[in-house]
Amino acid sequence: MSRMWWIIIFVAAGVGLAVAIGVLGQRNEESKTEAASSLCSSLKSLEGSLQALTGLSSSSSKAEYQADLTAVQNDWNQVKSDAQAVQNAPTGDLDSAWDSFSSAVKNVPNDASVQDAVSDVTQSADQLVSTAESTAQQVNCSSSSATTTATTTTS
Repeated sequence: MSRMWWIIIFVAAGVGLAVAIGVLGQRNEESKTEAASSLCSSLKSLEGSLQALTGLSSSSSKAEYQADLTAVQNDWNQVKSDAQAVQNAPTGDLDSAWDSFSSAVKNVPNDASVQDAVSDVTQSADQLVSTAESTAQQVNCSSSSATTTATTTTS
């Protein structure tokens, strides 16, 4: 092959590589946005399940209390999973608040009434809700699609 053909082949390969890098880079930004959006959604679900738990009344059954605890645990597991997909997700305070909540739940006596159990965990549940809201603000969940989250969490 002549020298001209080699130059054309190398230029075409360079252009193709540049296009591929651009496409992959854009795809990565979309997945960052999706991950942040998922984290925002799971934080909102956690807040809701905690509020349902602390909203139980004296007429609520132990089964309702246990179901609400299970919902909180499931939502927490989803938050942890979603946070792993968001680069530099600010979860330190959230982990501490969860530990406090979990400890409060474990310290509820087995023979406690639903009202007493809820009373025992309300303070730590409220703190966990507050910390989840703070984390949501740090991840920029207030935007409708969390589109700026990717830039917030990567800096």
